[in-house]
Amino acid sequence: MSTFSLRICLLLSIGVLAGSACAVPPAAANVPSEEDAAMAQRVERDLGLVFIMPPDIKLDPGLRTEADAIAAAHLARMHTLVPRWIEEERRLQAGPDGKAPSGPVYYAVFARMLNELALWQLAPGDAAYEKATLDAIRATPAVCANAGHDRHHDFLTRIVRVQAMPPQERAAALATERRLLEAWGKPHPAPPPWPNPLPQEAGMQAVVQMRSGGARPPLALSPVLASILLAERERYDSMPWPTRCGFQRWWLGVSLAQGRPAAEALTAFRYGTLITAGERFGDAFEREGGTARTKPRTAASAAPPAYPKMAARFDVTGVTRVTRRFDAGGKPVQASVIDRCIQVRGIRGVRPVAFEDTFDALAVHYALDGASVAPSGSGPAQTFEMVWDLEPATRGAATQGGKP
Repeated sequence: MSTFSLRICLLLSIGVLAGSACAVPPAAANVPSEEDAAMAQRVERDLGLVFIMPPDIKLDPGLRTEADAIAAAHLARMHTLVPRWIEEERRLQAGPDGKAPSGPVYYAVFARMLNELALWQLAPGDAAYEKATLDAIRATPAVCANAGHDRHHDFLTRIVRVQAMPPQERAAALATERRLLEAWGKPHPAPPPWPNPLPQEAGMQAVVQMRSGGARPPLALSPVLASILLAERERYDSMPWPTRCGFQRWWLGVSLAQGRPAAEALTAFRYGTLITAGERFGDAFEREGGTARTKPRTAASAAPPAYPKMAARFDVTGVTRVTRRFDAGGKPVQASVIDRCIQVRGIRGVRPVAFEDTFDALAVHYALDGASVAPSGSGPAQTFEMVWDLEPATRGAATQGGKP
């Protein structure tokens, strides 16, 4: 039996994909059951990993004390908020019998927490905070060197940036950090759109030019990056996170040297270093035992990629819009995602930015290697949509069970 539908459509024009998220008023919280209390404990445990300050990170003692206090206050707030999210999700997912299955409820609340993390990573502070953050990133390579603590270094990287600020600016920056965390669970302003192209795509295009002897950007690569990218010719996605962060620092400097406004350059850096759900989990879901839960049902020209297990587990659906360019022989030579409209169970009233890139790599790979060559008369570029849609029966089955 087919488990999802993936429609691939050639587009005649480029428009903006409209979201369909709706705000849901919060319900009054009840005393949680033992099952819901255990569910809340699991969510809070995973969130707590983000707010641990590793002892091997060198911080001023006073700053470490402040950071620990900020983390403790935030986790205390979430201890109250997460049970309310679970109760709300129970109510919204309840069937005719008034009950909701625990698996979908858990993953919906977990998705909501992951999205709050992503929105927090993208949220700007006041003008002074933005300038201090930009200056710290540009001047201090250590803001990336200390970020190698698996995939839970969100809070760590922010505190390391504060450490890189002049002492007289730290108190104001920490006050902003507190305010940004206090915004969790409240209505959010719309996050800025994804950069197009992404900073890693734009930066790697410049690297390809340098490899072929073309024009060089106004800011040189560091010796480490030059060795990795020019001598060893590594791909961006094969580099460890600290090295990718260093690449993003370099491209931030290039963008500013080329006259890009500081706010746009900093937003691009934040997206470039964003820890999305896919980045956080890696291939943990794909390594689960058994066969894939989903497989293609339809395709326009060639078998499209299988539905990612993580996307099935979190009920991620929607559309990715892809553009690709061809050489003279009709072979695709470059592809990128130019728009996304993604929905995720449990995330309402705001873009699910933590999951919006879920299908990006698969879509680009399909555009370059899976789809047919350009139709006659289509010109040097082509744009098409990939529509990812789980069937209702699969949504229930794919969200049962424990965590990876």
